[in-house]
This record gives sequence, structure tokens and C-alpha cells, in this order.
Amino acid sequence: MHAAPADRNELIARIGRLLVADPAVSDGLWHGYALIVRYGDGAIARRITGFRYAADGSHQAATPGGDALGPAFDDLRDATRVPGKAPWGACVLRLWRDSGRMAAEFEYDAPEQWDITPATLARVAQQAKPDDAEDRTA
Repeated sequence: MHAAPADRNELIARIGRLLVADPAVSDGLWHGYALIVRYGDGAIARRITGFRYAADGSHQAATPGGDALGPAFDDLRDATRVPGKAPWGACVLRLWRDSGRMAAEFEYDAPEQWDITPATLARVAQQAKPDDAEDRTA
């Protein structure tokens, strides 16, 4: 059974509420925030990684600690299934502190671009960074 588009929006709003209530995000000492959720086929079914970005673009790891986010993303993944396609393998949720804007990007075709290893950490953190220009034009 597929969820209606309004259900997707409510799920994204619920995830946003969970995020801003988490200590990794709630203090507001960040300019932008990105959360990467990566689903895999192996022993690790779901990996969640968060980054806080300062106004100068620098980042630091800030992954939420609550248990509710994972199941909320599982629900969102089910609600955003595309008929005839495998579910998305990665989701990047971006938050802009000044505007309060939130955007979700779903990766169906190349989710491995969001895999974080010591060799890919800097690239993935930069790729996930909320873009100031995107926030002004949205």
C-alpha cells in the first residue's frame, strides 16, 4: 500500500520535528545541517550520519542520538516508493537555520555516492552541505 503525497509531507515534517528536538541540532549553533540516511543490503540495514555547518562552510559531525528517527525514515522510504522501482537507497535531508527551510533529496540510482568512509568523508560532507544560494532561491 502506497502513502498519499500528503503522508510523505507529514512524514518529512515529523522527521524535521524529531531533528530539531535532538541535542545534535537543537542548540541552533549552526548555519546549516545535513542528515544522510543510507540503506544497505548487508549487515547494516540503515546508517544515519549528521553534519553541522558553520557560516564559513566548515563542518562537524552531529548525528542525532534518538531511536525514533530510524523508524521515521523507514516509514518515509515506504511512502516514497516509486512503482516498478527499488526504494531509494539514500536520503539527504538539509536544514537552513535562518529560514527554517528543510529539503529532502532521494537517491534511487547511485546511493553509494553517499557512503561515508575515511577516504570519502570530506567529499560527502561537502556534497551534503546546504547551499546558501539554494535557500535564497527556493
